[in-house]
Amino acid sequence: MKRVIAAKAYRDGKWWTFEIPDLGMPTPSGSGATMKPVGQAKTASKVAQEAQDLAASWVDGDPDDFEVAVQFVLPERIELIQQRAEELEVRGRADLHEAAELRRQTVRGLLKGGVSQVDAATVLGLSRQRVQQLA
Repeated sequence: MKRVIAAKAYRDGKWWTFEIPDLGMPTPSGSGATMKPVGQAKTASKVAQEAQDLAASWVDGDPDDFEVAVQFVLPERIELIQQRAEELEVRGRADLHEAAELRRQTVRGLLKGGVSQVDAATVLGLSRQRVQQLA
């Protein structure tokens, strides 16, 4: 069974630097400080593999024993922009779902009222195929 570990990665010049807090251990000096494995990857897509290899080296194990969940730490300003974009996407999907439901109700209402699918398509500015799907 694979051990799931977390890695935090951040941009450091032209590299992605990552650390694996899950594998931290006290320093030999006994000062209360903690050592954590730290590595680098040239691209974001390579962070998980590099972290998996580092974890295996750190515990003298096999890379296949680990599954790495990478958290990319972005600059605060960029993180805020990304969060806002995700919020808008969620709201947009919800709005599209609601619009589709209302469109179905509109088509079904027209058809129940005796309007043909061809006339419903014309009135609503939809194709006949779309009216048929919504019906």
